[in-house]
Amino acid sequence: MKNLMNTMLPSIEKGLRNDRHPEVSIIIPTLQEGTSIKACIESLLGQTYDRIGEVLVVDGGSTDQTREIVSSFGGAVRLLDNPGVTAASAMNIGIGESRSQVVVRIDAHSEYAPDYVENSVNTLLRTGATMVGGPMRPRGTSKFGNAVALVTSTPLAVGPGRFHYSEEEGEVDTVYLGTFFRVDIEALGQYDETNLQWAAEDQELNYRIRRSGGIVYLDPSIRSWYKPRSAPKPLAKQYRNYGLAKASTLRKHKRLPSWRPLAPALLLLCSVMGLVGGIILRSVPVAISVPLIHLGTVVVGAAYLTRSDRSLFPNSVLAVLICHWSYAFGFFQGIGRVLSRRSFDVKPKGGGRG
Repeated sequence: MKNLMNTMLPSIEKGLRNDRHPEVSIIIPTLQEGTSIKACIESLLGQTYDRIGEVLVVDGGSTDQTREIVSSFGGAVRLLDNPGVTAASAMNIGIGESRSQVVVRIDAHSEYAPDYVENSVNTLLRTGATMVGGPMRPRGTSKFGNAVALVTSTPLAVGPGRFHYSEEEGEVDTVYLGTFFRVDIEALGQYDETNLQWAAEDQELNYRIRRSGGIVYLDPSIRSWYKPRSAPKPLAKQYRNYGLAKASTLRKHKRLPSWRPLAPALLLLCSVMGLVGGIILRSVPVAISVPLIHLGTVVVGAAYLTRSDRSLFPNSVLAVLICHWSYAFGFFQGIGRVLSRRSFDVKPKGGGRG
């Protein structure tokens, strides 16, 4: 398969990239987006790129005002049904229905610069990459959300994944959302909507792109801003699911896209070993040594990050701890599912972002 894709993708791209101003299809997966979808679509209709052929809103069965709002636009905006509910299913339906060469994947919760599509297309053509995108820039909507936005834009909370915060362009392992030639992703089998924990679809597709010899490229001029979780419980659920998602990718490919998931997993493993050792030795300091060292590191890091706004300090410490521990628990829960041959959750339980 890898050798086939190495020869297929360049030949496919050669013909398509002769068009220096290709038409674009925008695909927006939605589910209960009544509070954000209107502004999202309006920002996309106001883009500087003048060859947006269609905006496909692929809805997973919203019961709020999402569908009515989308239908009110008409014109280039089309509403499609997504029985599979998830973003992966929505993207596959949208790709199948799209009429343009280039596809731009959009998140209804994010805001987009007026030149978002133009810069995405220009970078796709300029670099010859298979997938291009920008950094995952967060913009909080609450006091806790502001702290989440701060810490998840640094290695303290999310490690060395460049797509979270880098302002330098270049090849990366994954990007936020993404823009691509439709036939390239069709040749790879599109998004996996049946084998992965939901929310794993983007990073897993980018992993397949790189394994096939393609390039995933980050360009900071592709600007968007997403809304991070605004409370501790949703953040914990989100990062637990991220851990599960990485474990599902591990089961599918028998390896991880990168070593980053092992860092929080190692933290949890060492903590458990320290606890067992403390019980055996009847030593409280030994039992809690790893969590204490971790907590101290997080406190120092958060203090540095919030030096210009100390009001963010307590929530920043809490947000980092939630990110690390929730991800670790989710990853080990996923490993448990792999070992016990249990299935992953291809749809979010209860719907929504999770």
